[in-house]
Amino acid sequence: MTQTEKRTLLDRYKHDILFRQWLPTLGQLSRAGWGEEVEIWHEAECALCRLKAETDLRDTEVVLIYSDLCKKYPSAPVFCLSVMAVLFTCLADAAPDADKADENPHAPICIAICAMLGKDKRFLALLQSFSERTKNNRGEKVVLPVTDYIEAMKDEVETNETEESASRMNESGMLVQMVENLLKNGNAEELKTLELRLYQLGTPSVTTPLIKRIEEQITALKNPRPSTQNIFQDGASQINQSTLQSPTFGAPAANKTLKEK
Repeated sequence: MTQTEKRTLLDRYKHDILFRQWLPTLGQLSRAGWGEEVEIWHEAECALCRLKAETDLRDTEVVLIYSDLCKKYPSAPVFCLSVMAVLFTCLADAAPDADKADENPHAPICIAICAMLGKDKRFLALLQSFSERTKNNRGEKVVLPVTDYIEAMKDEVETNETEESASRMNESGMLVQMVENLLKNGNAEELKTLELRLYQLGTPSVTTPLIKRIEEQITALKNPRPSTQNIFQDGASQINQSTLQSPTFGAPAANKTLKEK
């Protein structure tokens, strides 16, 4: 994730009251080296997307989500637990009231998470740190609205994807112009750096032909043709186009016959 992408996500997350409620705890984790706030929240959002796609066996899917997190971040167990703690609160927010947890449409998923992590002291400590903050920085009581994050996820993700797509298109146009400029005036090192950026852009329809031109130019810059070779090649081209190959003098076999006579 680039810094620009992180900033875009963070600008959106800051408007979520649940994110702001989690922020002090996530900030402590970030300063301790267990992952940035936006990274933890983004992984939880990705998990919500997976649950959104799985309509029948979400309580099973959440177990697989945690397993995949542990495989993806094998050296960061606290990061994985943080994602699951955030995910748990997102799912719990769909309950109409704290005393009516059984009316939560996502109760089976919450139960599955508790079955996996309910005995992990680190997971419980994260939830406790989150729940202990009952007032905001203005001293006002924090009231979390009833929110079904799984249902709300589709619109948010589609909006985010549209914004990211527009950003990539804009960057594509800028990179195309940079390629044209560097192909005329750039050195091999500058072209190589630009080639890497094109690979990272992830729009092959635009970048593939540009990368091919860059590679050809880098090869030409690193292996220029010697001037003598140029002369020989130019001379050969002139001979091939000369009247020696024209019907006036005949084919090589005809020339041989003339000599014998």
